[in-house]
Amino acid sequence: MSFLSQAKTKRFLSVHGWSGTILGLLLYVCIFTGSIVVFDNEIGTWSKGQINESRTTLGPRIDHHFRTAARDVDRSYYEEVSIFRTSEGDMRYIFHTHDTDPETGQIIEPKVDITLDPETGEVIERWEGLSSEQPRDAGSALANFWVDLHVQLYLPNPYGLILVGVLGMMMMAAAISGIIIHSHVFRDAFVAGRGSDRLVGARDLHVLAGTWGLPFAFILAFTGAFFGFATSVGIPVVAMSAFGGDQQALIETVIGTPEELDLTPAPMASLDYVIMDATRRTGSEVSSIDIRNYDSASAEILVRAGAAEGSLISTPLAFDGVTRSFKGERPFIGQAPSLGSSLIGIMPPLHFGNFAGLASKTVWLGMGLAMAYVTATGMLLWTKRRQDVALWQGFRRWIVVTVWGLPLAMLVSAVVFFLVMPAGDPHWWTPVGFLFGALFAIAVGLRRSDAPEVLRLTNALLCLSLPVLRHLTGGTSWSEAIIAGGEEILVIDLLLLVFGLLLLRKSRQTKDERTTRLVQEPAE
Repeated sequence: MSFLSQAKTKRFLSVHGWSGTILGLLLYVCIFTGSIVVFDNEIGTWSKGQINESRTTLGPRIDHHFRTAARDVDRSYYEEVSIFRTSEGDMRYIFHTHDTDPETGQIIEPKVDITLDPETGEVIERWEGLSSEQPRDAGSALANFWVDLHVQLYLPNPYGLILVGVLGMMMMAAAISGIIIHSHVFRDAFVAGRGSDRLVGARDLHVLAGTWGLPFAFILAFTGAFFGFATSVGIPVVAMSAFGGDQQALIETVIGTPEELDLTPAPMASLDYVIMDATRRTGSEVSSIDIRNYDSASAEILVRAGAAEGSLISTPLAFDGVTRSFKGERPFIGQAPSLGSSLIGIMPPLHFGNFAGLASKTVWLGMGLAMAYVTATGMLLWTKRRQDVALWQGFRRWIVVTVWGLPLAMLVSAVVFFLVMPAGDPHWWTPVGFLFGALFAIAVGLRRSDAPEVLRLTNALLCLSLPVLRHLTGGTSWSEAIIAGGEEILVIDLLLLVFGLLLLRKSRQTKDERTTRLVQEPAE
């Protein structure tokens, strides 16, 4: 029996319904795209089709090649150096500094970007200039577009981040009010679908999926709201209220005042030694290195490795760049490890689900799609009960367009990406492909009574065709991926094939049900 009175239950039901319906379409977009871009790195590798067996970690013996490359870079770029492997397995060194444009007064970032073969040290590509003017990697266009669609809903900064933060808060409101409404949580977790009535059966599936996914929904909503508000609203508001609007004073209070720099040239410690020391301390392989004030007495080396066994957080380790002595961990905020720093550090793995590789990402994908299903069915149930109102009937059509049109538009953007990748500009054509898919979904959704079936079948065919199209346009074959250890390509191809077959099966079942109803209906 519910612990709320009937009036309070109705009030919370109203909060739950409206929090999921107002901006509900955007919430669905945010949840669905977030589920997909959990595999952002894997999507980048899959779309590029270039893999290497040891492509993620730095490994030993990089010091010699790095020093050789650094000799050809002007010392003015030594302020910051980033070292990491690309998804293709090449080594990449980015030397960059910060300056002010004398004409605009804006901060600019001159850089030298060097990519070389990690075995031979041969320079594959070298680029020098302003960071804002560097040509974008064509192979990353698809993954970048999908990530922008999730993080900022493809809106200008900071408006997209703020809107995503608002959606996270609304998702939290829907989750909390859903817990209060469904007081029989444990019973709801094992409710059996009642197929005798389609509306009742849909409600049962909505409650079942929502109940099992409540903890996950709350985690996603809270961390998503944090990422949406932290930089776009949090820093300016705190700076305005506590530091008179001085954001630099806020940063120095939290991070600490920069030390006096001694830029006198001094020999650098061996990066090979630092990597071995960091690996010994963390028990994980090093993924990237940042060097501050390279080749000077104030040089500092920040090493990022995987999280230690039993931990979700990977804290950067600091080493003296000259003496190679260990200086301690570098927490995310503050100058010493703290609860606040740990809480902030745990946000990324909880939100992105990347703490256990492909296994945890697959779970996050499934749970994210379940939450997208809960959002979609919640809106459909809300409008179904108000089908006598013309406004809600029209809104229901837009729900159908969004639910089936969003994945269709994303799949079309992937098709266009692979078609133009050999000769065109995928950074321009990928969003255009999404627009074409969205317009097709809108046209079908507003003009056809069987729009869900048409859009579902189109999604199925696109899912089944993408692995074939990727291979035909020069992508890595499954046999090559297996030999090179590119499990990402197999995983994404298989996921597309599985989803395509499931959607195709559902379309066939829907067609059979419609045929059965026509046969059973009496003739006039």
